[in-house]
Amino acid sequence: MANNPDKLLADFLSVKEVLTTIAIRIEDNLQEIVRDLKHVDRVQSRIKEEGSFLKKALKKEKDKWKYKVPFKEIQDLIGARIVVYYKNDVEVVKEEIKRFFNLVEHKTFVQDDVAKFGYEGFHMICFIPSPIYSDHKANSLIPDFFELQIKTLYQHAWSQANHGLGYKPGAELTYDEERKLAFIAAQSWGADSILSELDVPNK
Repeated sequence: MANNPDKLLADFLSVKEVLTTIAIRIEDNLQEIVRDLKHVDRVQSRIKEEGSFLKKALKKEKDKWKYKVPFKEIQDLIGARIVVYYKNDVEVVKEEIKRFFNLVEHKTFVQDDVAKFGYEGFHMICFIPSPIYSDHKANSLIPDFFELQIKTLYQHAWSQANHGLGYKPGAELTYDEERKLAFIAAQSWGADSILSELDVPNK
């Protein structure tokens, strides 16, 4: 199935409406969970665009399909995002989410080179809650989990701008383009850090 783009696209379109419904229900669920937490700017959900899904589903590693069962193995087919004001709030939201969702895995993205700045954020892979999943579990094209990102306003702004400009890992950039992106990333990181230092808990 993974090497047949026409079949993959047809399958995706057949469950697109269901996936969207699940994403909306997950968003509503998250909204309820963080409703009383301070410094939460927004909660959003989405499903992967069909072109992006096909590109990922047809990815190969060492001449073998990376995803043998794309609808079950691609972790961000359904995605959600919680945007908070300060870095200090990420941990608060993360611990609250862990009280209500079963996690598959989680990862904090940071640059491993102190001289570089770039994407930062916290990603969790969570099982879709049983009350939502049970309505669709008979459909083999429905994923078992979704990706949840928790970001600050500056992390969100940086990633959106970076994505919107079409810059992906491995993309060919000129020296000046790399310098400009590095400058934006550094400014965002600095603003985030200073705001967190100035933040008064529970203010």
